[in-house]
Amino acid sequence: MSTVTGLQQRKAEALSLLSTLAIPSKRHEAWRRTSLEGLEPEQYKHDVPASVELKGNLPAGVIFTNILTAIEQHGDLVAKFIGTLLPHGQDKLAAAQSAHLNGGFFLYVPKNVTVEEPLQVVYNGKAGEALYLHALVVTEANASVTVLEQFEGEGEYLHVGVAEVFTGEGSRVRFGYLQNHSEDAWSVYYRRAKTGRDSSLDWVGGEFGGGVVRSELIGDINGVGSNSTIKVVFGASGNQHIDIVASQVHTGNNSGSDILGRGVLTGKAHSVFRGNGQINKGALNCSTYQRQQALVLSDKARADEIPALIINEHEVEGAGHAATVGKLDEEQLFYLMARGLSRKEATTMLVLAFLSPVLDQIPVEALRDEMTKLMAEKVNG
Repeated sequence: MSTVTGLQQRKAEALSLLSTLAIPSKRHEAWRRTSLEGLEPEQYKHDVPASVELKGNLPAGVIFTNILTAIEQHGDLVAKFIGTLLPHGQDKLAAAQSAHLNGGFFLYVPKNVTVEEPLQVVYNGKAGEALYLHALVVTEANASVTVLEQFEGEGEYLHVGVAEVFTGEGSRVRFGYLQNHSEDAWSVYYRRAKTGRDSSLDWVGGEFGGGVVRSELIGDINGVGSNSTIKVVFGASGNQHIDIVASQVHTGNNSGSDILGRGVLTGKAHSVFRGNGQINKGALNCSTYQRQQALVLSDKARADEIPALIINEHEVEGAGHAATVGKLDEEQLFYLMARGLSRKEATTMLVLAFLSPVLDQIPVEALRDEMTKLMAEKVNG
Protein backbone atom coordinates (compact mmCIF):
# COMPACT_ATOMS: atom_id res chain seq x y z
CA MET A 1 0.00 0.00 0.00
CA SER A 2 1.36 3.45 -0.94
CA THR A 3 1.85 6.12 1.69
CA VAL A 4 -0.76 8.37 0.06
CA THR A 5 -3.31 5.57 -0.01
CA GLY A 6 -2.56 4.74 3.62
CA LEU A 7 -3.12 8.33 4.78
CA GLN A 8 -6.29 8.59 2.70
CA GLN A 9 -7.48 5.35 4.22
CA ARG A 10 -6.83 6.74 7.70
CA LYS A 11 -9.00 9.75 6.92
CA ALA A 12 -11.76 7.56 5.47
CA GLU A 13 -11.71 5.36 8.55
CA ALA A 14 -12.08 8.40 10.80
CA LEU A 15 -15.02 9.65 8.73
CA SER A 16 -16.76 6.30 9.08
CA LEU A 17 -16.27 6.38 12.85
CA LEU A 18 -17.96 9.75 13.33
CA SER A 19 -21.48 8.33 13.30
CA THR A 20 -20.61 5.58 15.78
CA LEU A 21 -18.73 7.58 18.43
CA ALA A 22 -19.94 9.99 21.09
CA ILE A 23 -18.56 13.27 22.40
CA PRO A 24 -16.88 12.72 25.80
CA SER A 25 -19.38 13.13 28.61
CA LYS A 26 -19.53 13.28 32.41
CA ARG A 27 -20.56 9.62 32.43
CA HIS A 28 -16.86 8.81 32.02
CA GLU A 29 -14.75 9.26 35.16
CA ALA A 30 -12.03 11.15 33.27
CA TRP A 31 -14.60 13.75 32.23
CA ARG A 32 -16.76 13.74 35.36
CA ARG A 33 -16.02 17.36 36.26
CA THR A 34 -16.22 18.81 32.75
CA SER A 35 -19.32 19.13 30.60
CA LEU A 36 -19.32 19.54 26.82
CA GLU A 37 -23.10 19.79 26.80
CA GLY A 38 -24.21 22.11 24.03
CA LEU A 39 -21.21 21.42 21.82
CA GLU A 40 -22.28 20.48 18.29
CA PRO A 41 -19.17 20.08 16.13
CA GLU A 42 -21.24 19.88 12.94
CA GLN A 43 -22.24 23.54 13.23
CA TYR A 44 -18.67 24.74 12.69
CA LYS A 45 -17.14 25.02 9.20
CA HIS A 46 -14.18 22.71 8.77
CA ASP A 47 -13.67 22.77 5.01
CA VAL A 48 -11.47 25.86 5.04
CA PRO A 49 -7.77 25.82 5.96
CA ALA A 50 -7.10 26.88 9.55
CA SER A 51 -5.11 30.07 10.05
CA VAL A 52 -1.55 28.85 10.71
CA GLU A 53 1.54 31.05 10.73
CA LEU A 54 4.99 29.49 11.08
CA LYS A 55 8.13 31.45 12.06
CA GLY A 56 11.76 30.45 12.47
CA ASN A 57 15.22 30.07 10.98
CA LEU A 58 15.93 26.50 9.94
CA PRO A 59 19.31 24.73 9.85
CA ALA A 60 19.94 22.37 6.94
CA GLY A 61 17.86 19.21 7.05
CA VAL A 62 15.20 20.52 9.43
CA ILE A 63 11.61 20.27 8.22
CA PHE A 64 9.14 22.77 9.67
CA THR A 65 5.99 23.14 7.64
CA ASN A 66 2.20 23.03 7.66
CA ILE A 67 1.01 19.49 8.39
CA LEU A 68 -1.06 19.47 5.18
CA THR A 69 2.02 20.33 3.14
CA ALA A 70 4.03 17.70 5.02
CA ILE A 71 1.49 15.01 4.14
CA GLU A 72 1.96 15.88 0.45
CA GLN A 73 5.73 16.34 0.43
CA HIS A 74 6.95 14.05 3.24
CA GLY A 75 4.21 11.43 3.30
CA ASP A 76 6.47 8.47 4.18
CA LEU A 77 7.86 10.24 7.24
CA VAL A 78 4.50 11.56 8.41
CA ALA A 79 2.77 8.20 7.96
CA LYS A 80 5.37 6.50 10.15
CA PHE A 81 4.30 8.54 13.20
CA ILE A 82 0.93 10.23 12.79
CA GLY A 83 -1.86 8.72 14.85
CA THR A 84 0.37 6.18 16.61
CA LEU A 85 0.06 7.78 20.06
CA LEU A 86 -3.62 8.79 19.89
CA PRO A 87 -6.04 6.44 18.09
CA HIS A 88 -8.77 8.46 16.39
CA GLY A 89 -11.31 5.91 17.59
CA GLN A 90 -10.96 7.26 21.12
CA ASP A 91 -14.00 9.53 20.86
CA LYS A 92 -15.98 11.61 18.37
CA LEU A 93 -13.77 14.68 18.71
CA ALA A 94 -10.58 12.71 18.06
CA ALA A 95 -12.22 11.13 15.01
CA ALA A 96 -13.41 14.52 13.74
CA GLN A 97 -9.89 15.92 14.11
CA SER A 98 -8.50 13.13 11.96
CA ALA A 99 -11.33 13.20 9.42
CA HIS A 100 -11.41 17.00 8.97
CA LEU A 101 -7.74 17.88 9.57
CA ASN A 102 -7.28 21.44 8.28
CA GLY A 103 -4.06 22.69 9.87
CA GLY A 104 -1.18 22.26 12.24
CA PHE A 105 2.53 21.70 11.74
CA PHE A 106 5.18 19.04 11.20
CA LEU A 107 8.63 19.44 12.74
CA TYR A 108 11.49 17.04 12.01
CA VAL A 109 15.03 17.58 13.33
CA PRO A 110 17.75 15.24 12.01
CA LYS A 111 20.48 13.57 14.01
CA ASN A 112 22.97 15.86 15.81
CA VAL A 113 21.23 19.07 14.69
CA THR A 114 20.58 21.89 17.16
CA VAL A 115 17.99 24.52 16.28
CA GLU A 116 19.31 27.53 18.15
CA GLU A 117 16.30 29.86 17.96
CA PRO A 118 12.78 28.86 19.06
CA LEU A 119 10.37 28.00 16.26
CA GLN A 120 6.94 29.60 16.56
CA VAL A 121 3.45 28.64 15.41
CA VAL A 122 0.52 31.05 15.67
CA TYR A 123 -3.11 29.96 15.24
CA ASN A 124 -6.04 32.34 14.86
CA GLY A 125 -9.57 31.09 15.43
CA LYS A 126 -12.46 32.69 13.55
CA ALA A 127 -16.14 32.81 14.49
CA GLY A 128 -18.14 29.88 13.16
CA GLU A 129 -15.11 27.86 12.12
CA ALA A 130 -13.45 24.70 13.41
CA LEU A 131 -9.71 24.34 13.85
CA TYR A 132 -8.85 20.64 13.55
CA LEU A 133 -5.11 20.81 14.16
CA HIS A 134 -2.28 18.30 14.37
CA ALA A 135 1.22 19.02 15.70
CA LEU A 136 3.74 16.28 14.91
CA VAL A 137 7.27 16.63 16.32
CA VAL A 138 10.02 14.10 15.60
CA THR A 139 13.66 14.44 16.65
CA GLU A 140 16.47 12.07 15.80
CA ALA A 141 19.43 11.20 18.05
CA ASN A 142 21.15 14.10 19.87
CA ALA A 143 18.97 16.77 18.26
CA SER A 144 17.72 19.83 20.13
CA VAL A 145 14.79 22.18 19.47
CA THR A 146 12.32 24.54 21.11
CA VAL A 147 8.88 25.02 19.55
CA LEU A 148 6.18 27.42 20.73
CA GLU A 149 2.47 27.43 19.93
CA GLN A 150 0.22 30.46 20.41
CA PHE A 151 -3.58 30.40 20.17
CA GLU A 152 -5.81 33.42 19.78
CA GLY A 153 -9.11 34.22 18.13
CA GLU A 154 -12.43 36.05 18.11
CA GLY A 155 -16.03 34.91 18.47
CA GLU A 156 -17.36 31.42 19.03
CA TYR A 157 -15.36 28.67 17.36
CA LEU A 158 -14.18 25.12 17.97
CA HIS A 159 -10.60 23.97 18.43
CA VAL A 160 -9.74 20.27 18.55
CA GLY A 161 -6.02 19.59 18.52
CA VAL A 162 -3.71 16.60 18.69
CA ALA A 163 0.02 16.82 19.38
CA GLU A 164 2.32 13.81 19.06
CA VAL A 165 5.96 14.20 20.13
CA PHE A 166 8.71 11.63 19.63
CA THR A 167 12.11 12.40 21.15
CA GLY A 168 15.06 10.48 19.70
CA GLU A 169 17.92 9.06 21.74
CA GLY A 170 19.79 11.78 23.60
CA SER A 171 17.69 14.55 22.08
CA ARG A 172 16.11 17.51 23.87
CA VAL A 173 12.70 19.00 23.06
CA ARG A 174 11.07 21.98 24.71
CA PHE A 175 7.43 22.44 23.72
CA GLY A 176 5.87 25.68 24.94
CA TYR A 177 2.37 26.96 24.37
CA LEU A 178 0.21 29.96 25.22
CA GLN A 179 -3.53 29.42 24.94
CA ASN A 180 -5.55 32.62 24.83
CA HIS A 181 -8.63 31.54 22.89
CA SER A 182 -11.70 33.72 22.63
CA GLU A 183 -13.88 33.64 25.76
CA ASP A 184 -16.61 31.97 23.65
CA ALA A 185 -14.40 29.22 22.20
CA TRP A 186 -14.49 25.49 22.86
CA SER A 187 -11.05 23.90 23.03
CA VAL A 188 -10.01 20.26 23.43
CA TYR A 189 -6.32 19.46 22.99
CA TYR A 190 -4.95 15.91 23.24
CA ARG A 191 -1.16 16.00 23.68
CA ARG A 192 0.80 12.75 23.69
CA ALA A 193 4.53 11.99 23.82
CA LYS A 194 6.96 9.08 23.77
CA THR A 195 10.52 9.60 24.96
CA GLY A 196 13.61 7.90 23.57
CA ARG A 197 16.63 6.69 25.51
CA ASP A 198 18.43 9.43 27.52
CA SER A 199 16.23 12.12 25.97
CA SER A 200 14.40 14.98 27.65
CA LEU A 201 11.03 16.59 26.98
CA ASP A 202 9.86 19.76 28.71
CA TRP A 203 6.28 20.96 28.35
CA VAL A 204 5.77 24.58 29.45
CA GLY A 205 2.29 25.98 29.00
CA GLY A 206 -0.08 28.80 29.78
CA GLU A 207 -3.86 28.38 29.84
CA PHE A 208 -5.79 31.65 29.89
CA GLY A 209 -8.56 31.75 27.27
CA GLY A 210 -11.56 29.78 26.12
CA GLY A 211 -15.03 29.25 27.52
CA VAL A 212 -14.70 25.50 28.04
CA VAL A 213 -11.18 24.07 27.81
CA ARG A 214 -9.84 20.53 28.12
CA SER A 215 -6.05 20.34 27.92
CA GLU A 216 -4.29 16.97 28.13
CA LEU A 217 -0.55 16.32 28.41
CA ILE A 218 0.14 12.59 28.66
CA GLY A 219 3.62 11.12 28.30
CA ASP A 220 4.94 7.59 27.83
CA ILE A 221 8.33 7.91 29.55
CA ASN A 222 9.64 4.98 27.60
CA GLY A 223 13.34 5.43 26.97
CA VAL A 224 15.86 4.22 29.54
CA GLY A 225 17.28 7.25 31.35
CA SER A 226 14.79 9.66 29.76
CA ASN A 227 13.18 12.57 31.57
CA SER A 228 9.99 14.59 31.14
CA THR A 229 8.64 17.66 32.90
CA ILE A 230 5.27 19.40 32.71
CA LYS A 231 4.92 22.98 33.93
CA VAL A 232 1.58 24.73 33.49
CA VAL A 233 0.30 28.09 34.68
CA PHE A 234 -3.39 28.87 34.31
CA GLY A 235 -5.63 31.85 34.93
CA ALA A 236 -9.42 31.76 34.72
CA SER A 237 -12.06 34.42 35.26
CA GLY A 238 -15.75 35.03 34.62
CA ASN A 239 -17.51 31.74 33.83
CA GLN A 240 -14.48 30.00 32.35
CA HIS A 241 -13.95 26.28 32.84
CA ILE A 242 -10.42 24.92 32.39
CA ASP A 243 -9.71 21.19 32.82
CA ILE A 244 -6.03 20.17 32.72
CA VAL A 245 -4.80 16.58 32.65
CA ALA A 246 -1.07 16.10 33.30
CA SER A 247 0.07 12.47 33.32
CA GLN A 248 3.54 10.90 33.26
CA VAL A 249 3.55 7.13 32.74
CA HIS A 250 6.90 5.41 33.21
CA THR A 251 7.66 2.33 31.13
CA GLY A 252 11.44 2.75 30.84
CA ASN A 253 14.06 2.08 33.54
CA ASN A 254 15.90 4.92 35.33
CA SER A 255 13.52 7.53 33.98
CA GLY A 256 12.27 10.64 35.76
CA SER A 257 9.33 13.02 35.61
CA ASP A 258 7.93 16.07 37.31
CA ILE A 259 4.63 17.95 37.16
CA LEU A 260 4.14 21.51 38.39
CA GLY A 261 0.81 23.28 38.02
CA ARG A 262 -0.08 26.68 39.46
CA GLY A 263 -3.17 28.74 38.76
CA VAL A 264 -5.31 31.65 39.85
CA LEU A 265 -9.11 31.91 39.67
CA THR A 266 -11.48 34.86 39.93
CA GLY A 267 -15.18 35.45 39.27
CA LYS A 268 -17.16 32.21 38.90
CA ALA A 269 -14.37 30.33 37.17
CA HIS A 270 -13.83 26.61 37.71
CA SER A 271 -10.56 24.73 37.20
CA VAL A 272 -9.75 21.04 37.34
CA PHE A 273 -6.14 19.85 37.53
CA ARG A 274 -5.64 16.09 37.36
CA GLY A 275 -2.04 15.10 37.95
CA ASN A 276 -0.89 11.51 37.60
CA GLY A 277 2.53 10.01 38.23
CA GLN A 278 2.61 6.36 37.24
CA ILE A 279 5.40 3.78 37.36
CA ASN A 280 4.49 0.57 35.58
CA LYS A 281 5.70 -2.84 36.63
CA GLY A 282 9.14 -3.54 35.21
CA ALA A 283 10.12 0.14 35.03
CA LEU A 284 12.97 0.03 37.54
CA ASN A 285 14.51 2.88 39.55
CA CYS A 286 12.19 5.62 38.31
CA SER A 287 11.14 8.84 40.02
CA THR A 288 7.98 10.88 39.63
CA TYR A 289 6.89 14.00 41.51
CA GLN A 290 4.08 16.50 41.23
CA ARG A 291 2.84 19.69 42.87
CA GLN A 292 -0.52 21.32 42.21
CA GLN A 293 -1.42 24.67 43.71
CA ALA A 294 -4.27 27.10 43.08
CA LEU A 295 -5.17 30.51 44.45
CA VAL A 296 -8.88 31.32 44.59
CA LEU A 297 -9.52 35.06 44.71
CA SER A 298 -13.33 34.93 44.67
CA ASP A 299 -15.89 33.21 46.89
CA LYS A 300 -17.69 31.94 43.78
CA ALA A 301 -14.64 30.47 42.05
CA ARG A 302 -13.65 26.82 42.52
CA ALA A 303 -10.46 24.84 42.01
CA ASP A 304 -10.37 21.03 42.02
CA GLU A 305 -6.86 19.67 42.51
CA ILE A 306 -6.72 15.88 41.99
CA PRO A 307 -3.24 14.35 42.38
CA ALA A 308 -2.62 10.63 41.94
CA LEU A 309 0.30 8.24 42.22
CA ILE A 310 0.11 4.76 40.74
CA ILE A 311 3.20 2.73 41.64
CA ASN A 312 3.28 -0.84 40.36
CA GLU A 313 6.99 -1.49 40.90
CA HIS A 314 8.95 -2.12 44.13
CA GLU A 315 12.31 -0.72 42.96
CA VAL A 316 11.52 3.00 42.92
CA GLU A 317 13.96 5.91 43.06
CA GLY A 318 11.36 8.30 44.44
CA ALA A 319 7.73 9.43 44.22
CA GLY A 320 5.57 12.09 45.78
CA HIS A 321 2.72 14.50 45.31
CA ALA A 322 1.23 17.59 46.93
CA ALA A 323 -1.87 19.67 46.24
CA THR A 324 -3.19 22.84 47.83
CA VAL A 325 -6.02 25.29 47.22
CA GLY A 326 -5.99 28.54 49.15
CA LYS A 327 -6.43 32.29 49.24
CA LEU A 328 -3.96 35.14 49.44
CA ASP A 329 -2.44 35.80 52.84
CA GLU A 330 -4.12 38.90 54.28
CA GLU A 331 -1.06 39.65 56.42
CA GLN A 332 1.13 39.78 53.31
CA LEU A 333 -1.39 42.04 51.60
CA PHE A 334 -1.47 44.32 54.64
CA TYR A 335 2.34 44.44 54.74
CA LEU A 336 2.56 45.56 51.09
CA MET A 337 -0.32 48.02 51.39
CA ALA A 338 1.29 49.54 54.48
CA ARG A 339 4.25 50.38 52.25
CA GLY A 340 2.21 52.37 49.77
CA LEU A 341 0.79 49.80 47.35
CA SER A 342 -2.92 49.69 46.55
CA ARG A 343 -4.74 46.43 47.26
CA LYS A 344 -4.88 45.73 43.51
CA GLU A 345 -1.14 46.31 43.12
CA ALA A 346 -0.35 44.18 46.17
CA THR A 347 -2.59 41.37 44.94
CA THR A 348 -0.95 41.37 41.51
CA MET A 349 2.54 41.30 43.05
CA LEU A 350 1.71 38.32 45.29
CA VAL A 351 0.01 36.41 42.47
CA LEU A 352 2.99 36.83 40.14
CA ALA A 353 5.37 35.77 42.92
CA PHE A 354 3.23 32.67 43.46
CA LEU A 355 3.42 31.84 39.74
CA SER A 356 7.10 32.65 39.24
CA PRO A 357 8.37 29.01 39.53
CA VAL A 358 6.43 28.29 36.32
CA LEU A 359 6.73 31.65 34.58
CA ASP A 360 10.50 31.61 35.02
CA GLN A 361 10.63 28.40 32.96
CA ILE A 362 9.10 29.95 29.84
CA PRO A 363 11.87 29.61 27.22
CA VAL A 364 11.20 32.87 25.35
CA GLU A 365 11.11 36.25 27.08
CA ALA A 366 8.35 37.68 24.88
CA LEU A 367 6.10 34.71 25.62
CA ARG A 368 6.86 34.95 29.33
CA ASP A 369 6.00 38.64 29.31
CA GLU A 370 2.71 37.95 27.53
CA MET A 371 1.73 35.33 30.11
CA THR A 372 2.57 37.77 32.91
CA LYS A 373 0.43 40.43 31.22
CA LEU A 374 -2.51 38.07 30.76
CA MET A 375 -2.38 36.94 34.38
CA ALA A 376 -2.36 40.55 35.59
CA GLU A 377 -5.44 41.19 33.46
CA LYS A 378 -7.21 38.19 35.00
CA VAL A 379 -6.43 39.32 38.52
CA ASN A 380 -7.46 42.92 37.93
CA GLY A 381 -10.62 42.13 35.99
